[in-house]
Amino acid sequence: MMRKIRAFSASFLLCAIALMPFAARAATPVMEAASHKIMEKALATPEPKAAIFLFEQAIVADPANAKAYTELGRLYDTKLKNAGLAMKYYEIALTIDPVNVKALAGAARLDLAKGKKDKAAANLAILKKACPSCSETRELEAALSNSK
Repeated sequence: MMRKIRAFSASFLLCAIALMPFAARAATPVMEAASHKIMEKALATPEPKAAIFLFEQAIVADPANAKAYTELGRLYDTKLKNAGLAMKYYEIALTIDPVNVKALAGAARLDLAKGKKDKAAANLAILKKACPSCSETRELEAALSNSK
């Protein structure tokens, strides 16, 4: 029963955010501060499902919080092994912040795992411009060259 409620709440959250005009998503400084505070708690939470709940709360406080979406993507990718949900959250983060280094790298890793080398290479090109010296850029570059 609890799993159905959580699945519904996550689906509802994604639908609500997708249907809102982007301008309506602009957060006030108070909302941003609340979201940031919740993010700090989520990042310090070792239990993935509890962290997911907190990241979702951070998004409710500030629907334009690309970092919260990126962290949700990372959790679904690395901890819960749900590539589909991970990619959805990375894509939402990139809609909000097209040069979000962690979201670009996460999406590229998932694309590479699915054999979508062209999409991974496109994300690498953006990463090289956004942050040429970032570890994510170097790691993706190595992964792409090893996959050939």
